[in-house]
Amino acid sequence: MQNHYNYVFDNITNTYNFVTRNSILYRVAFVVDETFSAISGETIPNMFQLVVEKATETLESYDAKVFKTIEDIVEKFFQTVENSLIYICSDDDKKSKLRHDIFDRWYKNSPYHHAIIKLDNIISFNLENQETQKLYTSMMFHKDNSNSKKIIHIYTQISSALLDEK
Repeated sequence: MQNHYNYVFDNITNTYNFVTRNSILYRVAFVVDETFSAISGETIPNMFQLVVEKATETLESYDAKVFKTIEDIVEKFFQTVENSLIYICSDDDKKSKLRHDIFDRWYKNSPYHHAIIKLDNIISFNLENQETQKLYTSMMFHKDNSNSKKIIHIYTQISSALLDEK
């Protein structure tokens, strides 16, 4: 039995799409991210932001095949050793920490966590009403990525860059 859903790449939206057994549509995209280039002032190639969207509003109970499908898509992404990705957990529904924890657990249990390096950066800042907001981010790259030292250095500067903008 296949351990993940079949998915297709949509050339128009540049997303991987799959439908669960409960007819829930998911989209997975790797969007070019210019943050590292903007912070460093130089072109940082192959930097993407991972976006996972549940496109159907219906509530769905835990489905391990969703996890396995996203894992398979990400694994194929890292077949290009120079690819790097940043993952920012959305807090639209106040579940960013939960998303971050799930992503972290997924990484630790993944079969390729020895070849792919994951770094976390939790950025705290105060909103105008003095409420503290946390932005949960992770960055992943292949251990053989020739830009690894540069992207690690830039990733550690993201907090300062974001806080300076405020």
